Amino acid sequence: MRVDPAHAMVGGDSVWDLPAARRAGALGIGLLSGGYGRDELERAGAFRVYADPADMLDRLDELGIRQSD
Repeated sequence: MRVDPAHAMVGGDSVWDLPAARRAGALGIGLLSGGYGRDELERAGAFRVYADPADMLDRLDELGIRQSD
């Protein structure tokens, strides 16, 4: 299944992941689990920054994603 990058989000834990997401046309989401700080990830282009993937999943509503119960 192919997904248009404009409809995709890329979770990345390094400052290199976020420009790569942008170049691909996707939205970059920063994760603090890679050793980079919030400010570094935001400067690299992160739309939002979360502590780790579990934190991101707990707050998907901030990304415009609705979870069904």
